[in-house]
Amino acid sequence: MALAPYNVLARGKFRTDAEEERRRATGEGGRKPFGLSWERTEIEKKVSALLEKVANEVGTKSITAGKYA
Repeated sequence: MALAPYNVLARGKFRTDAEEERRRATGEGGRKPFGLSWERTEIEKKVSALLEKVANEVGTKSITAGKYA
């Protein structure tokens, strides 16, 4: 059985601005571990933007390039 630490991928906070807006509009939100906000910090938004740039450069549809790629 493999070990997949949760916090390694920023607690699920790597997402595009469009994804965050969709979650906000639908009320879906996200994970709230230990009472923390599901919304991204400014640093997480910057990292996500860089990941999105790289994803576009290599031709993938997802910044996490996993399940939804």
